[in-house]
Amino acid sequence: MIAEDEQKVIKITVDNVFETLRKNGFEIKEQKSAFQRTEQLLYLAPSLKEAINHNKNKIKDLERFGLPKGGSAVHIVPITTPIKQDEDEIIAKEINKIKQRNHIINSQLKWINEITNTLKDDKFYKILDLKYSKGKTLEEIAEYFMCDVSTVSRNKNKLIRQISSLLFANESISELGI
Repeated sequence: MIAEDEQKVIKITVDNVFETLRKNGFEIKEQKSAFQRTEQLLYLAPSLKEAINHNKNKIKDLERFGLPKGGSAVHIVPITTPIKQDEDEIIAKEINKIKQRNHIINSQLKWINEITNTLKDDKFYKILDLKYSKGKTLEEIAEYFMCDVSTVSRNKNKLIRQISSLLFANESISELGI
C-alpha cells in the first residue's frame, strides 16, 4: 500500500497530471468525466513507460555529450540575468527537470498500478490489459472470455468506474450530484 504522505503527493499529481502530460508532448484531449479521464490514463500508461525510458536516454546523452551544438535548439536566458550560466549548470538544471518529470510519471503509474491491482480478483480484470495495453477490440476480448461483447463492455465499464472512483474521487462524487 502507498504511504499516506506519498498519496498526498500523488493526489496533487493526479490533479495536474493531464497538464503535465500536455507539457511533455502527449496529446491530451479535454475530458468531461472521471470515467473518460480514467480511460485516457489507462490508454496512456504504455506510452508513459516509454516516455520514462526516453527521458533516461536524454539524461545519458546530456551527461555524455553535453548540450546539443548548433541545430535549432535555443536556450533563452532572460536579458536581466547578470551572470552567465556555464554549460554544466544548464545541463544540471535540464537533467533535474527531466528527473522531476520522470518522478511525476512514475508516481502516476505506480498509483494507477496499485489501484488496478486491487481489482485483480475480478473475473474480468484481464479486460484492462487486453483493451488498454494490447489494444484489443471488444469483439476480440469477448472471444478471449468466450462471452458476449455486451458482457465485456458492461464489465469493462464497471472496472473503469471502480478505478475512476479511486483516481478521481471528488469528480466521481460530483458526477453523482452529491
